[in-house]
Formats: sequence, C-alpha cells, structure tokens
Amino acid sequence: MGLELRTVRDEEMGGFLRAVGTGFGMVSPDEDDEYAVHLLPAERCLAVHDDEVVVATAGAFPFRLTVPGGARVGVAAVTVVTVHPTHRRQGLLRQMMDEQLDDVARRGEPLAVLTASEASIYERFGYGTATFTTRWELASEYAETGASAPRGGSVHLVEGDAACEAARAVYDVAAATRTGEIERPPEWWSPIFNRGKRGARFFTAVHTGREGRPDAFARYALDQSWPDGVPSMTLRVIEIQAVDADAEAALWNYLFGIDLVGTVQAVNRPVDEPLRWRLVDSRRLRVRELRDHLWVRIVDVASALGARSYGTEDAVVIELNDAFRPANSGRWRIDGGPDGAACAPTSIEPDLTLSAPDLGALYLGGVAPSTLAAAGRVTARSEGALRRADRFFTEQPLPWCTTHF
Repeated sequence: MGLELRTVRDEEMGGFLRAVGTGFGMVSPDEDDEYAVHLLPAERCLAVHDDEVVVATAGAFPFRLTVPGGARVGVAAVTVVTVHPTHRRQGLLRQMMDEQLDDVARRGEPLAVLTASEASIYERFGYGTATFTTRWELASEYAETGASAPRGGSVHLVEGDAACEAARAVYDVAAATRTGEIERPPEWWSPIFNRGKRGARFFTAVHTGREGRPDAFARYALDQSWPDGVPSMTLRVIEIQAVDADAEAALWNYLFGIDLVGTVQAVNRPVDEPLRWRLVDSRRLRVRELRDHLWVRIVDVASALGARSYGTEDAVVIELNDAFRPANSGRWRIDGGPDGAACAPTSIEPDLTLSAPDLGALYLGGVAPSTLAAAGRVTARSEGALRRADRFFTEQPLPWCTTHF
C-alpha cells in the first residue's frame, strides 16, 4: 500500500503513542515525564503509515496563550513530532507540517506554538524562537534575601488532591497575566500530583496569604548527598508559581530555610529573574544554562497581530516573506497601541522587511527588532524604523513560558 498520511482514529491512539516513544528513542516511558499526552485529541494527531506500521507522528493540543495586553489567544500547541530512523529523508516531516498548519488555519487558530527538541528543524516551517528560560544554581550559604524581603502569610506542605487544587488555583491567576504562558486545562494537573502507588517524588509547599487563599506554590525535590557524613543535599526547584512578586519572595524565603541543603537549583526560570535583585550577594546566583523554550508560528497574520497590544501608539508596516505559507507574504499594516490593535494588508511602503520565523520571534515581545536587524535577519526600510519598532513590539517583563507540552 505504501506510505499514507492521515488523521489518527480514537482506537489507534495506543499505537500512535508507542510510535512516538520509538521516534524519541524511548523503550519505556520516563517516570518523570510530565507531558500531558493524555490530553491529546485523536482528531489533532497525524500519522504516516507504512502499511500497518506508524512511522511518523505529529499532534497538537488546543490550548490558549497569553499575549501582550492580556488577551488569551487560541493556539495549536504542536507536540510529539517524530520520524522513525528507518524513514528519514523522505519528506515526511514537511508533509506533516504542511497538513498540520492547513488544519490549524481551518480551525481558525491564528497561531501555532511548539517546544523544539532540536533548534535547527523548525525555522524552515516558519517557527521563530519567542521565549527563553534559564537554569541556575545558588550555594546555600548565599541563599539570603535582604531586609526588604516581604514577610507574612504561612507555608504548608500538602499532597495529592489538596496540592493539585492549590497549584491549579495559583497557576490560573499567574498564567492569565504572564505573556507567553499557556493555559493548562483542569485535566493537566491530576497526573502530576497523583502518581498512583509510586507517589509524587517531590514536595509541594503552598504559601497562603493574609486573606487565607493560596497565592504561591513550589514543587521541589531533595537529592541526597552526604560526602564524608556532611549534609550537602541539592534542593531542586521544579516549579514555583505565584500570583504576585511578594508571594513568590515569601516562598523563596521558605525554600532557602530548608535544612541540610548545600545547593539550590532552579529550572525553567525567567531570563529577567527578579530573585537576583533580592539576594544579599546577587553574584552568587550562577546561570548554568540559557535555552530557547517557546517557538511561535504566525498562521493568520491579521488575526494574530491584531490580538496583542503594543508598547506605543503607532502604525508599523511590515513586508513579510513567508516561504512555507506564501499566501501570508506581502505588506501588512499594524495600527496598534497599549489598548489594542488592528492589522490588515496594505500597499504602502514598509518600515521593516522580515521572514515568518522572525515575525514569530517578535510576536510575544521578548526579542527586539533591532537585535534581529543586527543579526542580518530584519531589514529597516524607513528612517528610525528600528527605534520605533523596538518601542512598539517589545514587552516588559519579558515573556516567559513554564509549560512543557
């Protein structure tokens, strides 16, 4: 029968997910995996069949993304993209990406987003790097905040459903106001906090504010280490979320007070980490890794650019070259400001010329047009265009996504 690309049926999802594992080189599931594959709808999954065998996969979650200005925009959160090593170099990935983006457009979702296992793959399909995260370390003797650090409230260790409920309540508030964050549906949480007989292999600390409601939570683990009988455990902060800066700072104070710890490590932290500015000795916070996280692909130019707000009242014209979806190519005028925007095709002279990946990188406001211009990726076509565009597009604080999918 040969190769066939088609949508997965409900009864085929087991085989589809096994093929995903093969594509990523996993013989058995990773027990620490927190990817919400249980939420994948079959009708959003594509598979290439070689006779009866699935040899390539791609899927998408129907999520919402917080964009500058606070709007939550429907996105296709692309995931589980694999091609078996037996079927490489046959154009299967390109076929899946083409069909998937057509499906996204049919569904009326203006954006597709993904997290990339390899950074060299997805620019050819129009995705651009829009957010970054860091991993840092701090020796426990320097885990001390200044006198201005907020006090008050209380911290409790919770488990199971109680942890799940508190974390979800905090995250829903935080994500709604954080540019770049993905909305996590209710079904996301339970598998993380209720791992059956294995139990959750982390602690959950919840901070409750003066009004008696949870306003911050942290999931963390303690890696045992006793060199020469001396306690020197590593406290790994898996996730910390808060509704405001003071609640987050109060929870950091709790974490820094845990005994027997030699090193504090935190992952998926923002590039503009505010904790650094609370520390007595900020130099001791050592960033060990800076990496890309969320990649953005503009599918419907007018809808996507009209959905976010902008830093200044202005009208910026871009000339877009979208090699993978040529219908998007052309000149687009963005009339926008802090209160909203509208975008439409135009014939007037452009201020900037750029490609689809560069527009994706700019979209959430974490990458400045002048940075891309200095890299030879964006071309200014009018006097002062880069200064205007920097003020227009960029966002503070920087966009940040903590969700894996």
